[in-house]
Amino acid sequence: MTAIIDITRPISAAMAVWPGDPPVEVEPVARLAAGDPAAVSRLSLGTHTGTHVDPPAHFVPNGATVDELPLDVLVGPAVVVDIAAVGLDDADRLWEVVGGHPRVLLKTGAADGVVTPEVARRLVDGGLRLVGVDTASIEPETEEYPVHRLLLAAGVVIVEGLDLATVTPGEYHLVCLPLRIASGDGAPARAVLLPAGSLP
Repeated sequence: MTAIIDITRPISAAMAVWPGDPPVEVEPVARLAAGDPAAVSRLSLGTHTGTHVDPPAHFVPNGATVDELPLDVLVGPAVVVDIAAVGLDDADRLWEVVGGHPRVLLKTGAADGVVTPEVARRLVDGGLRLVGVDTASIEPETEEYPVHRLLLAAGVVIVEGLDLATVTPGEYHLVCLPLRIASGDGAPARAVLLPAGSLP
């Protein structure tokens, strides 16, 4: 049986959200214990809650929205890189590790985004299609968000809020499917890793 690694953070009302984003609310509407025929809850959350996908429209005027993203960007071969072992000080050194992979997931173990504009530019120049991080944002909170703007303007999809704590660095097959929100500026996603070569 193929081992599936879930790298999605659970959504709950207790989870932290990005400063200024809507809090998560899960409100029971109908419950079996109350005699209702089915259990139903009302869910309220921001489009960039937990593990989520940033499409170009998040920062780029008239950019592709989340429902317009081609699925072949979100599904396919990927490499998980441990930044503690590689570092982000040298963008060329990082590219030596991830070069040739269309999707890279950065295992940082950090509380804040760590990708610099220099690294983002090297990833764009190398033809990367998707970059994921285990932080709430790919870069620290700023007024300009240069990393987001650079990557998204180049059509590189960003996945944030991944849970890579127990993932061994190496090659995998990524499946990351965001909610298909019409004209969405982003969407929560379920992301999993499969062994490399397990799918065509």
